[in-house]
Amino acid sequence: DINVVAAIGDSVITASGASATSFLQLYTENRGLSWCIGGQWGWRNATTLPNILKMFNPKLIGYSYRDSYSFHWDSQFNNAEIGAVSKELPHMAAQMVTRIRTDGRVNFKKDWKLLTITIGGNDICAYVCTLKDPESLPMQHRRSLLKMLRYLRDNLPRTLVNIVSVPDVSTVVSIKKKPMMCWILHHAECPCWVGPLHNSTKESRARWARIQMQYRKVEEEVAMLDEFRGLDEFAVVHQPWTRNLSLMKGNEVDYSLLSYDCFHMSQKGHAQAAVAYWNNLLEPPGKKSTGWKPGIDVFRCPSKESPYIYTYDNS
Repeated sequence: DINVVAAIGDSVITASGASATSFLQLYTENRGLSWCIGGQWGWRNATTLPNILKMFNPKLIGYSYRDSYSFHWDSQFNNAEIGAVSKELPHMAAQMVTRIRTDGRVNFKKDWKLLTITIGGNDICAYVCTLKDPESLPMQHRRSLLKMLRYLRDNLPRTLVNIVSVPDVSTVVSIKKKPMMCWILHHAECPCWVGPLHNSTKESRARWARIQMQYRKVEEEVAMLDEFRGLDEFAVVHQPWTRNLSLMKGNEVDYSLLSYDCFHMSQKGHAQAAVAYWNNLLEPPGKKSTGWKPGIDVFRCPSKESPYIYTYDNS
């Protein structure tokens, strides 16, 4: 029944550098390979949520076709931007609704839409340490989420919104014995956690980690609010597959999951993320997976008893 896919967020969704093998390729946005909104090739070559959904509905629209920026036609309904932060969510949502509403292929009132939202990495990596009151950031995140979700509820009919928390940034910045290029790039990509620019210390990193945990708590709480429950044509669900991600393969870091900067995901990482996300969609609240598995060792299918995506109301 899903006819349209869309996404709002940051470089986690733009698939920045997913196929990068050099520094210059890191800022190529490989949107066609994005775990939640990429539709390049098919699922055998690029395992993404849209490529899985296309097996059920070949007429699916909204997925990114190939490398592109958000203002290119090929990006379709991938409204994510490198460097985006939480306070930009309401504006990004309005842009996306306009893009969908004005697309002649979409039956705006009748087509079912699946929207993925992932944001917060830039807030925690580069923004939090510039504030006079960093502890106020989770409440600001809550206000942005609420404003965006209320707008979507009132302006985007027949929509399932999935909020996916950003993976723990410490998972990548704390990698020991990482390549020199990764060490250098982490200073630029996550200066609040790494390097002298903001006097990063063990104590400050612990402080940012607590704020990051509050971000996740806010996202889960907002998704479960009564004002988004019991609606026939709108639902919000928190998908927790990013909560306990591991990059380890035995006793070693599996760098094949990471891009050239050891920060963003590689195409393999996006494929593994797509499977984890797909599994979350088919798991009821309270029983959802909180990590990812290598390859497709676990790949859930709709059952005869529950042939649908779970929400808080149908589980």
